[in-house]
Amino acid sequence: MEHILSDIFVNFAIIALLIAIAPILAKASKIPIVVVEMCLGCLGLYFGIFQASESLVLMAKVGFLFLMFLCGMEVDLRGFQNLGKKFLRNVVVYFCVLYGLSIALVLALGLNKIFIAAFPVMSLGMIMTLIKDYGKDKQWLELALRVGVVGEVVSIAALTLISGFYHYGNSWQLYESLAVLCVFIVAIVGLFWLFGILFWWFPNLKLYVMPYNDLSNQDIRFVMMLFIVLVALVLVLDLEAALGAFLAGMIVAIFFSYKHELVHKLNDVGFGFFVPLFFIYVGSTLDLGLLISNPTYIINGAYIACGMIAIRLIAANVAFAKYFNSTKAVTLFALSDSMPLTFLVATAKIASDWQAITQEVYYAFILAAMIEGVVFSITIKLLYTLWKQPKPASKHKGK
Repeated sequence: MEHILSDIFVNFAIIALLIAIAPILAKASKIPIVVVEMCLGCLGLYFGIFQASESLVLMAKVGFLFLMFLCGMEVDLRGFQNLGKKFLRNVVVYFCVLYGLSIALVLALGLNKIFIAAFPVMSLGMIMTLIKDYGKDKQWLELALRVGVVGEVVSIAALTLISGFYHYGNSWQLYESLAVLCVFIVAIVGLFWLFGILFWWFPNLKLYVMPYNDLSNQDIRFVMMLFIVLVALVLVLDLEAALGAFLAGMIVAIFFSYKHELVHKLNDVGFGFFVPLFFIYVGSTLDLGLLISNPTYIINGAYIACGMIAIRLIAANVAFAKYFNSTKAVTLFALSDSMPLTFLVATAKIASDWQAITQEVYYAFILAAMIEGVVFSITIKLLYTLWKQPKPASKHKGK
């Protein structure tokens, strides 16, 4: 038993070392850290630096769920009340065009149905990185953030539906599972409404759950309880575990937003270990030897990346051309919205777990995520720096 435990800890010690050096390599190479982590996982397993094991798979699943939890914490539903109906209509148009084009592309090319969910998938990870680089005051990034929040909610719903479809197939059990999902969502919405009223009438009630001056880490204890209980609940209901983690994060964001230090604590823990562990594991699922001997995998990944940016460029021009009144801003918005590294990897992993896609398609998805993270971020920098928009003509001509 101790020998097995020793092997596990040695394995994780090596992975912990890779996690520690990933930020250094990312800064030196200017490559997104997620891509660096996946590369380290791929190279680490290929050269035998660490070994694949059941314990690694289990910890990686925990890391993925914690990532979904952190994504949920970025969703502020209350903020959408101040956006206005016209803006929300544009967002609806954007998503309708996005999913419409995805369906048309899948049907026209005879692709796997998983692409209907994969092409429009969104996440906030790279958008938050761009905000750090360019500032939140840029109109195209502000819009990307708002649309990305909606996109994350839609993406997690799509992942849940995909999981149910591949779990049960087109059977009565699928519709039963969807009915359970609908009841669960209605119950959660009802609880949101109920606790919203309760906390409005008794605002100090929140402080009993998460006090300001907390010397016993009560906030961390409550959040971890919420995270584990909701994940366990959706698993008991035979739903996708990521849904429970995402909802737990949303609850924290909506009702306990005053605990700013809590968000920083959880982000530090999550992005300091659990999330990098997940991406290193994802990288380890890629067979480097197979990739070298089959360059078509890389070509297919590039095709997926091109397809994702193409449908976003069209959808962005349809929905937001008048909003921006600038081709450069529309293009930058579309590019910033085309790097859903976390959710694209998650979609591929869920589909792979249910054996809904072949190894070739799985590799293409992971490589597409890596290509988008590197190529699109470089493209954004080049366009932002070199593309000079003509200045509007002055209203006052020389007199």
